[in-house]
Amino acid sequence: IISGVFDLKLRNGNNEKYEHSGQFGFLGTEIFSEGPLSNAHNSSYLFSYRYSTLAIFNKVGIDIGTAAVPRYQDIAFKLNFPLKGTSSLSFFGLGGKSDIDILISDQKQPDRNIYGENDRDQYFKSGAGVLGVSYKHPINASNYFSATLAASSEAVDAYHELVYRHLNNGEYVIDSLQSLLNYHFRQSKVSGSFLYSKKIRDSGVMHFGFNADMYLFSFRDSVRNVNENDPAYFTWRTRWNSKDQSLLMQPFVQWKYSLSPKVDVVGGLHSQYFSLSESFIPIEPRAGLKWSLNERSSVNLGVGMHSQIQPAYLYFYGQTNDAAGNPVPHNKKMDFSRSIHLVTGYERFLGSDFRLRGEVYYQHLYRVPVEKKVSSFSLLNTGAGFTRFFPDTLVNNGTGTNYGVELTVEKFFNKGYLFLVTGSAFESRYQGSDEIWRDTDFNGNYVLNMLFTKEWFLKSRNTLALGGKMTTAGGRRYGPVDVTASERDKEVVWVDATRNSLQFRPYFRVDVRINYRINRPKVTHEIALDLVNVLGIENILKLTYAPNDLDLSASPVREEYQLGFLPLFYYRVDF
Repeated sequence: IISGVFDLKLRNGNNEKYEHSGQFGFLGTEIFSEGPLSNAHNSSYLFSYRYSTLAIFNKVGIDIGTAAVPRYQDIAFKLNFPLKGTSSLSFFGLGGKSDIDILISDQKQPDRNIYGENDRDQYFKSGAGVLGVSYKHPINASNYFSATLAASSEAVDAYHELVYRHLNNGEYVIDSLQSLLNYHFRQSKVSGSFLYSKKIRDSGVMHFGFNADMYLFSFRDSVRNVNENDPAYFTWRTRWNSKDQSLLMQPFVQWKYSLSPKVDVVGGLHSQYFSLSESFIPIEPRAGLKWSLNERSSVNLGVGMHSQIQPAYLYFYGQTNDAAGNPVPHNKKMDFSRSIHLVTGYERFLGSDFRLRGEVYYQHLYRVPVEKKVSSFSLLNTGAGFTRFFPDTLVNNGTGTNYGVELTVEKFFNKGYLFLVTGSAFESRYQGSDEIWRDTDFNGNYVLNMLFTKEWFLKSRNTLALGGKMTTAGGRRYGPVDVTASERDKEVVWVDATRNSLQFRPYFRVDVRINYRINRPKVTHEIALDLVNVLGIENILKLTYAPNDLDLSASPVREEYQLGFLPLFYYRVDF
């Protein structure tokens, strides 16, 4: 939380010649094209499209070992038009959709369902898309202006049916299907950003900017009560039924300045206002420094205050009803979560193609949403699993800390090979409303990654490459399961007082890739085989509620594992 930035930019297409490529692989069939729109004006296009290969196999009758076939497709494009001088106007877009049906009712024989929920049919759909336009205008050698306007939308739909069945001579017989869950979440947004940059003499530059987002929310969710001891057993309950809108505004200013040929500093101020909760932060200062000790080494230091809004659907969750029977949201007044970051690092080039980097960091989190009632819940733990959660009234009283050290050794590609080794040791702790310090779900304490690639040049300029990657990490945290409550609610329920007192065994995975490229004057062919988790290690993903129909005395809670050994292939042609 409050710890990452994702900046996606589509490059301009080639405005001089046409280039195309196609790829057929286990995970997707893709086409890509770019080239000039008009040679006279240097305009260009870029286009890509991908479709699920597994869905193609399923449509032509090829058995892929499961009826739960993921169907997905996505598209991206960019049109760039140079204007007078060095100005440009670009139109861009990307979008995708996916769906999958996990039909337990189709099972004839008792079988282990990889997704864990073996008492219901599940239908999932999701989609997202964005369309936008961007204008860039260098005014002169010292001033630059850019603006972007975009509209985006995302949606998630789910429908569940409880499957009532019994075994007859070793085969399942369906008794009935009963609707259990139905939700439709929509979130749309119109975004605008503005940036003005001005050089100050020869050693500094000022950036002034503004980002604004208008959100449109629509959340609907209903579920049946499956607690047989509740007088309202099997009646429908509405958890979400809200439509609303909100405005998020973020002005900022940033100053970059060279104190000397060896020392560069960056300072900035950021402000944020969110109209839904009426949250306002007038100033968040941030600063950074880089000091070049010599031609091969440098140190850096950064400090800053940061904040962010909460996941949108949480603002509208409610458990009490108004006179009309509609749920009244408990959490609309949740404030921003906030944090203070401090990081310092050292970088040194050990040769022309070797680099060593080290970093020490500390993050203090505060104003984190926790439950108003006394519990171990904290929003810091969300995102580690794959299920939604339904907290009681949330208040911004939680805290947390993250600190650690990272080390990277990197050899750039040279003389036909490269490698990268990164390691991190860290601690991640939090406090819920019960004011007890606990490990967060993510506190595995260490991560180690090693990557290596070697390439050989063969006859006719063809190349053969062999690469591998090893990852190991401390296991995720979890706690004892309340089996009685889990059987009542038909999902895993943790013992609150002992949350995250246990830890899964360490994660370990080795991947291998073999790649062969045939280079020709006007076309390149590439064939690759990825051996994912080549050792077949069973890494724990989560605990799930999945009663055993063949052994009713067995625990209904079991371990689910991440991806096992999986060979993946693709063939790619560029022309």
